[in-house]
Amino acid sequence: MDPLSLAIAAALAAGVATGAGESAGAALPALARRIRERFAGRPIDIPTDAESQEQLSAALDEEFTRDPAFRQECQALWSQVTNGGAANSFQGQAKNVVMTRDIHGGFTIQ
Repeated sequence: MDPLSLAIAAALAAGVATGAGESAGAALPALARRIRERFAGRPIDIPTDAESQEQLSAALDEEFTRDPAFRQECQALWSQVTNGGAANSFQGQAKNVVMTRDIHGGFTIQ
C-alpha cells in the first residue's frame, strides 16, 4: 500500500479524535475536506477506527493510481500537515525565493 495513503488515513483518524489536529493548523481539515469532496457519493468516510482507516487507505491507493494529479494535490496538503502548516510552493522564475513561518520581530530583505 502507498505510504502516503496509510499516513493520511491514520492522521485523519487521529485528527478526528483530537479535534482536527491542532498542530497542523488548517492543513489537516483542508485535506479531509478535499478527500470528502473527491469521494462524495461513494461509501467512504473519514476514518474513526482501524477498519475504516484501512478502507480509506485502500480507496486512496486506487484513486492515486487512477489520478496522479490527485495524489500530488494530497501530497502537497500532507506536506503542510507534516510541516506545521508551512509549505513552499513556487512556480515561475525568480532571482531569490524566501520561505518563512512565524516571524517575531523585524524582517528586512535588501
